Amino acid sequence: MWLRFAFIASLLTPFLHVVVLLASGQDVISTPVSALSRERWGVLHTLELVLFGAAHLALAAALGGLDRGRLWPYGRSLLVASGFVLVYIAYFFSTADADRLSGPEANDPLWIVATLTGIAMGALQPGLSRLSRQLGIFSAFCLGVWLWLVPLILLVDESWIGAYERIVGFVYVTWMMGLTLGLIRAGENTQA
Repeated sequence: MWLRFAFIASLLTPFLHVVVLLASGQDVISTPVSALSRERWGVLHTLELVLFGAAHLALAAALGGLDRGRLWPYGRSLLVASGFVLVYIAYFFSTADADRLSGPEANDPLWIVATLTGIAMGALQPGLSRLSRQLGIFSAFCLGVWLWLVPLILLVDESWIGAYERIVGFVYVTWMMGLTLGLIRAGENTQA
């Protein structure tokens, strides 16, 4: 049940993002993610972030039934923390004044969730590899791309910040969806 909720909530995340992006007419390349919460359809963007945060909590709950090593509980805890930070980000983006959202620290909360998520990916990696070879390879690939994207921000021109954030978001959502789908399939295989 938790895994299916996490998968559906993760699937709705990019869908709602694209809806808000298209409805608001914002530029995919230059518009930072934070700006979408202030648009006419901003409530959908807020919902998107809250749903994605809830997906983290559901995934952490589902992982509670599995014990895959000493780093596993830390990975789960970091997923919970990421989920709560995403809910805070939804609140922050929807309530912060326009000057703050257009300033240099507008997306600072995204760095917090990115750090928590990256560490969670690393902490869960050994256990995921023991659970399923394919799931381990998939998660390792996502973690590798995630780590590669970290220093890339230093090279990104401010006019491309929206594109960079959406690439990071794509990897993030792909990891969550792939992880939940892989765990659902692993559970079905053990029941068969």
